[in-house]
Amino acid sequence: MRDVNYEWFLRADLEKFRGLYIAIVDGRVVESGEEPEKIYVKAKEKYPKKEVVLWKVPREETLIL
Repeated sequence: MRDVNYEWFLRADLEKFRGLYIAIVDGRVVESGEEPEKIYVKAKEKYPKKEVVLWKVPREETLIL
């Protein structure tokens, strides 16, 4: 099973989001900030029928295997 949001996350340029949480809907960042609960709630309010994926963007380069 392919996870489109995960594949997008691996290739995305997230430089401006370093150290922040991001909410992803349909392969794009819809919210960002330091408080994951607030980010998720805002994204769910905007896109109530969509899957919201929450990620923490590392501050530095990280090797993901």
